Amino acid sequence: MLFIIINDSDEKYVTRIFNKYKIGFRFVVNGMGTASGSLLDYFGLNQEDKTVMNVIVSSRLCKCLLNDLIEKGRFNEHGKGIAFSIPLSSATKYMVDFYGNQELEDIDMEEVNQHLIVTIVNVGNAEKVMTEAKKVGAGGGTTLSGRGLSNEKLIKFLNIAIEPEKDVVLILVPDEKREVVMKSIIDTLGLKTPGAGICFSLPVDYVAGLHKQMDE
Repeated sequence: MLFIIINDSDEKYVTRIFNKYKIGFRFVVNGMGTASGSLLDYFGLNQEDKTVMNVIVSSRLCKCLLNDLIEKGRFNEHGKGIAFSIPLSSATKYMVDFYGNQELEDIDMEEVNQHLIVTIVNVGNAEKVMTEAKKVGAGGGTTLSGRGLSNEKLIKFLNIAIEPEKDVVLILVPDEKREVVMKSIIDTLGLKTPGAGICFSLPVDYVAGLHKQMDE
């Protein structure tokens, strides 16, 4: 699963890269940047409104896409966006056959030691999540809007009031910061309490637009 987070105005050139490889599996949602003003200025991400694009691709195709985003989309420049991929354990046969038949050039890319922290909380709590994450070293994140689907009988039985609207906060952090960031979010927002929200992390295998800039 490849995540691409860009300013709204840059969606067209990313779409052209998708079309080059005839990618039909894509999901686009609107997001909101949560990085601090100084960090936004540093990366050149002055717009708060974001487009979050998701595509499911093979590992080889993922490397080709990230390479094109760096070379043609100039993701190694400030303000052009951030992209990262998360390995999936399985996919439908149609997708496996589709990508397995593509002729692609092998590209060597450096694997990175990053994790994606996903926090799902009741609407209005995204700012609290980012505040706590920044206190312990997170740089910024992206907030998506969602809604929960719950079993009404279970809610009545447990007497839990669950808000249907949700804030989904995505934060990319190095491995050494993952545990402390998650602990800060969970403890401060009371996520050990039923109905308060959940927080989990996913391994990231490749990154474009962030790793080089953080090194610098």
